[in-house]
Amino acid sequence: MKYIITILASMFLFANVVNAENNYVREEVNAYLTHHYIWETVQHRQSNRVCKDVDIPIYSTKDKTGNIIIGSILGGIIGKQVGDDDGATALGAILGGAIANADAESKKTVVGYKRTTVCEDHPTFITEERKIYKYSTLRFKDKNGFQYDINFIRHEEITD
Repeated sequence: MKYIITILASMFLFANVVNAENNYVREEVNAYLTHHYIWETVQHRQSNRVCKDVDIPIYSTKDKTGNIIIGSILGGIIGKQVGDDDGATALGAILGGAIANADAESKKTVVGYKRTTVCEDHPTFITEERKIYKYSTLRFKDKNGFQYDINFIRHEEITD
């Protein structure tokens, strides 16, 4: 029984909606839609990765500890002779070790090469002009001759 009542009520409501649609008076209006654009200059970064094979020298790894020890001892002896205190001896030992280390570094020899790929980025920038949509205007007149303009503005996303 309740299904029959539901069906009858639905038919009654549907008949009223259809009847109301037929009573609505429509008027045709002449309207003009205009789209507005702007030109923007946009610059894009284009990555140009360039890779090449290079030879990296491999230097001899001779133990230079002996040279540094001998330089420190000689520097300490000379420091003791120049100055009569322990500070001069210590300073002489440090300078002697540093000089011996520098001398050993300057006499390094290349014993081979290691081939390695090295890549570098050489960017270029491309500039282009783009036509970008900004807004649209809908212009129409009512039956009394009054003109109306409705603007539809483009929604822009906010990015950080």
